[in-house]
Amino acid sequence: LAATTLWGFWAVLAKMSAQRIGHWPSVLIYTLASVVTTMTVFTVMGKSLRGVGHTGVFLAVAAGILGGLAIMFFQKALSEGPVSTTTALSALYPIIAVIFGVVFLRERLNPLNYAGIVLALAAGVLISL
Repeated sequence: LAATTLWGFWAVLAKMSAQRIGHWPSVLIYTLASVVTTMTVFTVMGKSLRGVGHTGVFLAVAAGILGGLAIMFFQKALSEGPVSTTTALSALYPIIAVIFGVVFLRERLNPLNYAGIVLALAAGVLISL
């Protein structure tokens, strides 16, 4: 719930920022602020990077690259379209994660999961109308 609430405020503030200073400056500034926030929390919690494995680092870097690109595309859509539609459609991303989970992690879906995917796709279509 905290993440959902914070992302809701973030989307509105990101749109307002892009309207005032432009898409790219907005993305850069809030990304830098995010890095500072993450480093501060990491440090305050007493965490360390000692002993992390190379595979985990590689996966984290790949996730960071994909997440950064996703944020850039999302911000562009947010800059040009309504917050309500952009955020609602972007919230369908778990469907991709579910598909990858089934394909790469061999996770299993039950009929209720499939129904949820269909309903989420239908919601995406209705929201975009």
